[in-house]
Amino acid sequence: MKAVIQDVKFISEYESRYGTLYSFKVTYEGREAYYNSKSRDQTKFVTGQEIEFTEETKTGKKGDYLVVKPINPNKQSNYGKALKKEQTRYSGFAVSYAKDLVVAGRLPFDDLTAYSTVLFEHMVELDKSIES
Repeated sequence: MKAVIQDVKFISEYESRYGTLYSFKVTYEGREAYYNSKSRDQTKFVTGQEIEFTEETKTGKKGDYLVVKPINPNKQSNYGKALKKEQTRYSGFAVSYAKDLVVAGRLPFDDLTAYSTVLFEHMVELDKSIES
């Protein structure tokens, strides 16, 4: 969702398992939602500026309320990082498997590079098929 922020008010500071968090009430398009920040001087939701964010409904002791979170396209999840790390290992595995075929006499040495590339691309494709 994209909206122009009409007002941002600091509500409270509290301790959580992630450290000290600061709670803010954000008003936009006549709606009110809450935003928790790790910084007292948060710069994500600023009065008068347009921002893209996600809106989530949560249930509390006093009923349902909205929580907003800014969209950060540059942020990569731990799953994405782990996947990239795993795929970097594939290059070493692919060359090692191709080398084994050369040593066993099943593949000519000149084809080592080409075949290791084929193996690497196949491993990455298998990963993509698991993701979806």
